[in-house]
Amino acid sequence: MGHNIVFWSPVPGQTGNTTNLIAVAALLGLEYSSRIVLFGHLQSRRAAVEQALIKRRSEDMLAFTADSGIDALARLAQNGKLSPEMIRDYTLPLLQERLDLLPGSNKADKALIMGMKDMLATLLDSAKRYYDLTLIDGGSGVGSGWTQLLLQNADLVIVSLNQNRFVLERFFRHREDWLKGKKLLFVLGQYDRDSALTAKNMVRKYRVKMPIYPVPHQAGFMDAAQEGRAIDFLFRNRNVPRDHAHHAFMQCVRALAQAIIEQAELNKPFFGGKGV
Repeated sequence: MGHNIVFWSPVPGQTGNTTNLIAVAALLGLEYSSRIVLFGHLQSRRAAVEQALIKRRSEDMLAFTADSGIDALARLAQNGKLSPEMIRDYTLPLLQERLDLLPGSNKADKALIMGMKDMLATLLDSAKRYYDLTLIDGGSGVGSGWTQLLLQNADLVIVSLNQNRFVLERFFRHREDWLKGKKLLFVLGQYDRDSALTAKNMVRKYRVKMPIYPVPHQAGFMDAAQEGRAIDFLFRNRNVPRDHAHHAFMQCVRALAQAIIEQAELNKPFFGGKGV
């Protein structure tokens, strides 16, 4: 049985939550032998996740039809015809046998939530039975019924934070009750290593009993993602030397990817001979 892993932030637009998801998903696909499916922001096709991973070519866009993605799977689930093996048939393969992308919905947000309310658990359970990891963009806050459903069904929540004192104080001093009992990993997105609020300082200040994983802002990666070249960027920079401009970013994303693998107890080796 696989794991549902939701990337979520307590605040919108500040923590790089979606960027963290894109980078980790791509690197997991490149370096681990696990079978992974990526659910982007399922309420909107051509959202950031899809734009970052799909080059704007006509053959790629053929996958974005009414017969693909979450809309098609929802119809199958509603009719009791969805089986775990069928999910991959409605995804777009990004890395053969390693990373698939499930396109989002063509429906308006409210219509999707109403239609999926009773089927989301079935869909996520089916994904777990076929894939080792199901990575999901859970958005931010808890005001959305869709986000709440995703978090309720999560086996692991990746909590995206930043170096904003207000955000950190609010989260660590008044942590939401629904997080209790959940497996968590903390990430500092858009990280600036020159800030006084380093990851190590936060662990001490807020008495966090686990590491906090920084993911630096990397302009080169952001540019590549805007052009649908996120996977290409990570592939090219996998083995850059320590003095390279992209080295810190790659090492941080790799550390987070490995932490997710360990939390999911998937001790599968890296491609290229390295072990977890």
